[in-house]
Amino acid sequence: MQNLSIGAVVKITGIPAHTLRKWESRHGIAIPIRTETARRVYTEEHVEQLKLVKTLVENRHSLAQLAGLTLAELRDLANLHYDTPASNLSPKQISLIGPGVNRLLSGDPRITQRLSQGNTVLEAQRPPQTDTVVIECDTIPAHTQNVLTSWQADGCQLVVVYKFASRASIAHLTSLGAICARGPVTDASLLAILSAPPAPTEKPPASPAKFTDEELNRIAQLSPGLACECPNHIAKLLMDITSFERYSNECIDTDPAEHALHQQLASVSAQARQLFEGALLTVATAEGIKLEPKE
Repeated sequence: MQNLSIGAVVKITGIPAHTLRKWESRHGIAIPIRTETARRVYTEEHVEQLKLVKTLVENRHSLAQLAGLTLAELRDLANLHYDTPASNLSPKQISLIGPGVNRLLSGDPRITQRLSQGNTVLEAQRPPQTDTVVIECDTIPAHTQNVLTSWQADGCQLVVVYKFASRASIAHLTSLGAICARGPVTDASLLAILSAPPAPTEKPPASPAKFTDEELNRIAQLSPGLACECPNHIAKLLMDITSFERYSNECIDTDPAEHALHQQLASVSAQARQLFEGALLTVATAEGIKLEPKE
């Protein structure tokens, strides 16, 4: 059994150190072993527990509920999300390629391959026995597009998580049926992408925003003396995402030449907004902050 420092656990799980300590002290989640010098030491079981709790919190479960569950019960609860809203969700076999994405969706039975490499993998053939490849690319240059295009043509559904890419590159891959998403992605956002039905030909409906601009601005300006500033940060992100969603929707109608691209951007923005609205509700509840959603 491998013992890990809190710094190593932060890197593996993506959970900040102050959140780990808060989950430990407030909820008794993943209580580490203490050394003679009082340093925290975590086991592999702790890491799995933390990954599962993180995924479930992103899916709107409360920490109070999760704190009392065993590791097996956490796995069972997480599997419910992997199996819903339908048991026949496609894809069935997924390959995760990249230093960030290969750590996601712990316990998902559809993951058949995890590789930490990034662009070097593009020199090889696409992973065998795989319906879908989620691959991380810093950029999408021409030679990378060519390889990805060949994988897509070979019957493989592609999800390309990129850092920087030209609009032309994204439009080209999207026109072939690939899904392009600006990284980094989380368990919840990747699960939403993999579970999403094919993009409709018409402008996709999106649920209305839960919060007004005024309410988001109020949360963003709350006193920085709070123990946790996550509500501030999430509210600011929501303001930007909501503005970009509006902009993308306007471009659908005003820029016919790139109708499909802006339609996808509007859809992705709406998904991101809804995820962060849920995150804001979760964090605000944990911090005792009263929110005023729209009627």
